[in-house]
Amino acid sequence: MEEEKYENKTKWEKLKAFNSAPSSETFPELPEMITCLRLVLGACYGISLGMRGTAGGMGVLFGLNVITFLPIVYMSSFLNVQTDSYASINFAGVPNALALMLLIWIIFFTMAHEEEESLLSASLLSEPMEESIIIGDASPIPDASMGTPQDQTEF
Repeated sequence: MEEEKYENKTKWEKLKAFNSAPSSETFPELPEMITCLRLVLGACYGISLGMRGTAGGMGVLFGLNVITFLPIVYMSSFLNVQTDSYASINFAGVPNALALMLLIWIIFFTMAHEEEESLLSASLLSEPMEESIIIGDASPIPDASMGTPQDQTEF
């Protein structure tokens, strides 16, 4: 009787059923649902990183941890999933969610830093080294007309 109730539920109801212990026979859509959950987590975390102006590799590492391990903890503690019955449920959708997180992070970060982007594009399109992007670094790029590097040293 309990199995019949579980079979008649929608995918979203099955995903929210506490301690239901799904297997590949009772809930074959679970890998797709976990992939959707990971995509939502990746999108939300990408928006968060972009809006906060986070730059660097730590954002990627924390995002990878959130995308990978939160659904695993949810499946093992809340759903009590029988992971042995699924082929590769622990990492289903991780690369897709990570790519989505990076894409959204780049979009929101770029939108928040339009001035820097316009300065970069203007300096790339203008004459080389007319105006330096890095403040305080106005040294010209050496070219063939300046002689050999040994001729340019002060020592």
